[in-house]
Amino acid sequence: MPECPLVSFMVFSYNQEQFIRDAVKSAFKQTYEPLEIIFSDDCSPDQTFKIIKKEADAYRGPHKIILNRNAKNMGLSGNINSAFAIAKGHFFVMAAGDDISVPTRTVDLVRRWQNKNDTVDYVSSFFEDMDVNGNPIPLSSTLIRQNAVYLPDVNLPVYKWRCGVTGACAGFNRKLYDKYGPLDIQVIAEDGIFPFRAWLESGIAQIEKPLVKKRTHPDSLYVIQCNINKLKQAESRRLLRRQTLLNTLARTKDWLRSWQIAGKDKGTLVEVELKQWIRLLELEWQANNSSRMQALRIAIVSLGYGVVGMRAAARLVIRHVLRLQ
Repeated sequence: MPECPLVSFMVFSYNQEQFIRDAVKSAFKQTYEPLEIIFSDDCSPDQTFKIIKKEADAYRGPHKIILNRNAKNMGLSGNINSAFAIAKGHFFVMAAGDDISVPTRTVDLVRRWQNKNDTVDYVSSFFEDMDVNGNPIPLSSTLIRQNAVYLPDVNLPVYKWRCGVTGACAGFNRKLYDKYGPLDIQVIAEDGIFPFRAWLESGIAQIEKPLVKKRTHPDSLYVIQCNINKLKQAESRRLLRRQTLLNTLARTKDWLRSWQIAGKDKGTLVEVELKQWIRLLELEWQANNSSRMQALRIAIVSLGYGVVGMRAAARLVIRHVLRLQ
């Protein structure tokens, strides 16, 4: 591999006409070369793609520009898969259409990835919170967050049910896509997929400075998920929970599949627990689409899966039998 390998800097957008111009310009300002910049728009019905194209047509810099607009809306995972399929780089840098990357972001990520004394497959960084107008959010709201957890044992992310990184701040070896395959379309956040794959390979590193200005606004997925219980419409809560449940199930299946592709020992506690969680999530999905009496029967079945099953059963009773949430 050359000392300065080709890098694919990918900007993913959907209905972000208010913010996309800032994201595009920050991509153009990346100081790393050689760089291909892929703008992948998920069939936005607003002016997002038109703004991207206008800025791209006016660009006169050194980077190669690739425009992709999906023929139909495919969701975040489908959009990511579309961009990855046309990317030629050895290293992928992820960027959201409502965020801003600092000019040296790609350089810093690649430099850490190429550290011969501590090889990793995934590099993340701190980020700086900003509001809808691009103003920094005060430190009391966590201006700079540490979003990667150093875990020397690959089992720990599974036991803790998290991988501890923010996908919008990430860059990673394309091997994590080529070896393990595209994302399941039910996955609504790639944060939990590629970091786990990286743990199965050489691990994750973190750059302890903000390389991304991450925008927080009412329509961002993070804000919506954090406020799920505050949604006034019960039907809205149920729909979002259904989506979240499908995401969790798809993520867990990807973890199990990746564990097996990586050639990890069969029958280990991690593999057993992943299979157990998949079964419990499948039972919850059945309860989500069942009558109250059927949901009660499913909750009773869940009790047979130990402590985790007892927690799952309690959640099923509250949400699908008593329907208190």
